[in-house]
Amino acid sequence: MFTKLTDTSKAAIFSVLVLCLSLGAALLIRFLELPPGLAMWSLWSCTPTVAALIMLLVVTREGYSREGWKSLGLHRLGLNVWWIAFGATLLITVAASAIVWATPLASFTMPEGGLINAIINFVISFAIAALTFSLAEEIGMRGYLQPRLMSLGRTRALLVVGLVWATWHMPLYYFVAKLFPVGNVLLFVPLFYGTIVAASFFFGYLRIYTGSTWPASIAHSVHNTAWSTLGAFTVTSYAGLVNLYLVGDYGILILVGVVIGAIGVGYYLRRGMNKAQSGGEAPEVTPAAPAAPVASR
Repeated sequence: MFTKLTDTSKAAIFSVLVLCLSLGAALLIRFLELPPGLAMWSLWSCTPTVAALIMLLVVTREGYSREGWKSLGLHRLGLNVWWIAFGATLLITVAASAIVWATPLASFTMPEGGLINAIINFVISFAIAALTFSLAEEIGMRGYLQPRLMSLGRTRALLVVGLVWATWHMPLYYFVAKLFPVGNVLLFVPLFYGTIVAASFFFGYLRIYTGSTWPASIAHSVHNTAWSTLGAFTVTSYAGLVNLYLVGDYGILILVGVVIGAIGVGYYLRRGMNKAQSGGEAPEVTPAAPAAPVASR
């Protein structure tokens, strides 16, 4: 339909479209009184992918060529950074939880069913999310939107993606508030936006380095699954403070951890990202080998 649009124009149209779809989905969830579950999360999470499909098949018609589909970053796996996507994201939540366990506010407890059962549930939930709900978000945000904003420069592009991504969540929290208590709005909004924007840099760096959307989906799924899983290991008399503002989805310790993680990943992958953006192949990144033990004297 509009074959001469610039990338930034495509990004602007996508942003308006995905925000309208998020508003419509939230209102429909409220009207149908859908409880948290497969139907609700499917309806909500699919909106970024639907927006990307509308852009590719209707607005720009880029989806009628192989290159159009390749732009979503699904044709590459980005295997060389999966260990970062999974390990670093998990470490952030584990470290945040450990800090809280070390304070008088909460303590560690073994959940009902034991450690093995918790690990199995985590792995299953992570795998499902990485292939469905998280992936549906990432196809739109990191797959479609981010590459079309890169002409703004890396930092501006990832900032804008983060702001759009955070705003996309707002209708769900506003119109279905009874399902998602957020506590004090004056604390919720800056913490939420800060965490989402920081995650946009973290996930975005992986996307730039590999040209793949899969590492972002992995990191996204680990975050969503880890903080809820580790909540079962936490006992506290200050549930609001701990579960909302310290180690919840957008807790202060999670925010700090994601910021540190984004800075670390950006520094670690900077050379490869520069090569990828200049048209070269990103170098292979592998976990550092353990240092050889020093002989005792």
